[in-house]
Amino acid sequence: MIPALSIVIPHKKTPANDLAMRLNFQMLLENTINSFELIINDVVPGDPYVMWNEYAKVAKGRIVVFSNSDVLMAPNWDEFIVKHISENAILTGYLVEAGNIGVNPVNIYKSFGLTPDTFDRAAFEAWAQEYGSTVPEVQEQRAWYMPSAMYRDWFLWTGGFDVEKSFPAPNDIKYFDKCRDDFGTKFVRVRSMAYHFQYLSGRS
Repeated sequence: MIPALSIVIPHKKTPANDLAMRLNFQMLLENTINSFELIINDVVPGDPYVMWNEYAKVAKGRIVVFSNSDVLMAPNWDEFIVKHISENAILTGYLVEAGNIGVNPVNIYKSFGLTPDTFDRAAFEAWAQEYGSTVPEVQEQRAWYMPSAMYRDWFLWTGGFDVEKSFPAPNDIKYFDKCRDDFGTKFVRVRSMAYHFQYLSGRS
């Protein structure tokens, strides 16, 4: 069976990041309502943008979701992604960040635990349900870059992420700008909640 979603996650092995990835996988299994495949590997060659590009080529799902191992999905996070996906569109949701580093104004600063071992899943999921009822199901708006979803074939047609400069070069921002300027891409924010520990992959 062809999955609805291919979720592509680069993973840098550290003790904290390994624990985050286990939470990530558990919550994907329990909180995703559509069929999906999870494509995960150690970052090769130390650059997540290379991994996102290369694994998108072998993904089986019609929709590809780019994310990170320290991002945890709330219940039904994928419902409105599948409902509102369209050609020449990039979909994002609402990203809650713990505050380990600065929180961008388009994201939500609210801590449900600074590390995977202190994460309060029940509190986060209750908050996500309540907050979700206050935001539109869908609106045209450019939000944060990861997690993001788009049609796989369209992503490949655009040429994917520029990897001339490796991470931490902001190649996701560069890609969004390129899509806006070269293709007139529509940016769509849907009612989809996720929690981000922030930069666990950069720690020992």
